[in-house]
Amino acid sequence: MKKQDSKVGVYTIDGFEFRIEKSKRYLKKVSLRIDGDGRVVLTFPWRISEKEALQFVRDNLRKIKSSVQRFSEQFVSNGSDTLLYLGVPRKIVLDSSVLVPFKFDADHFILNPRYADNVNTLAQRWLIKKAEEYLPKRLKELAQKLGVRYKKVQVKDVKSRWGSCSSKGTISLNWRLIMAPSEVIDYVLIHELAHIVHPNHSRYFWEYVATFCPDYKLHKSWLRKNGQHLFNWSVKLAGVKDS
Repeated sequence: MKKQDSKVGVYTIDGFEFRIEKSKRYLKKVSLRIDGDGRVVLTFPWRISEKEALQFVRDNLRKIKSSVQRFSEQFVSNGSDTLLYLGVPRKIVLDSSVLVPFKFDADHFILNPRYADNVNTLAQRWLIKKAEEYLPKRLKELAQKLGVRYKKVQVKDVKSRWGSCSSKGTISLNWRLIMAPSEVIDYVLIHELAHIVHPNHSRYFWEYVATFCPDYKLHKSWLRKNGQHLFNWSVKLAGVKDS
């Protein structure tokens, strides 16, 4: 009987979310990749049990996180014909047969060449729409996990901040977060939710953040290193003038 790839499931260990898969191919070691949803996927040899796979992750969690961080940091230096979405650089492919100007297809973007001069406008509209879908939904999930309540959430075009929480419980989020890795997004959301409990940046605030996001310093560092790229992003296709 031919073996098929098996998706074992999605897990979270110490705030690190990942998916485990088993490969039908003969593997001697574990492989790591980022899927279309920005989630870390660890592929194990078929013979490894689910229990053994999880123990491997626990034993090597620091190394795995470090690899994911390096992987994410490489994204921002990729070619200008890509667009970051959930921390992964997605290639923009020209295809005159598509009926819409711009769309996402599994792991890359497709652009109708007729609209190439407007690629940045089209890309921004798409990213904002996805941010408006993803960020409020994820904030609600994390708020339930933390056991806190906020009044409302709004996704905004802010030039200098990733998020804020007002004294009335309104959380504002920068749409550009949708370009960051999912674990970095979670850090920002947890950071803002934590302000409902601790409306400051005291030691108690950071201890609270660390309770739900143990690697917050790593994600905070990612934003410091790559944040300017997210604010100044631009797609430049070969032979196409800036839009």
